[in-house]
Amino acid sequence: MRIEKKHTKTIFQFQSDYQPEQIWEYLTHPKYAVGFSLEPCYNNEISESFKLEKNNKWKEIHTGEDCLGDVVTCKITDVYKYNLFTTVRHQAGIKNTTIFKLEKNAKGTIITETQKFSLSVKKMKPINIFAWLMLATGLLTKFSFKPEEDEYWFKKMEEHIKEIH
Repeated sequence: MRIEKKHTKTIFQFQSDYQPEQIWEYLTHPKYAVGFSLEPCYNNEISESFKLEKNNKWKEIHTGEDCLGDVVTCKITDVYKYNLFTTVRHQAGIKNTTIFKLEKNAKGTIITETQKFSLSVKKMKPINIFAWLMLATGLLTKFSFKPEEDEYWFKKMEEHIKEIH
């Protein structure tokens, strides 16, 4: 496992026992995002016709006390099946790009999850200045990056796969 936190970027790496073909849908389809979470603070709204294809979108409906009521649109920007999956979303004046990279190895698959944060003017509100200050000072990654939650999610995914195989 590798954990790295930079000013506007976080990296969490996990060694999965399973092959990319076995974990791909769990990592990429929004219907699974909340299911393995330690403390879910949102749910996903997905259209019946949703497919894991570039430019497709879904909505996160936030329920956590820090962002109660936020509706965030997530957009798929890159899909290379079993290798790379990238999404982008804008919330509270911050653009969040999430990249999942899968590398097959002798033990299974190394999953690398990278989160990149930058300023966003989409749906700009005066309160967003606070988020921008947190981003500029590095506090955003300091407080939002919780590797223990990522590890929990990946381990729960592994347990689920083990149960169904």
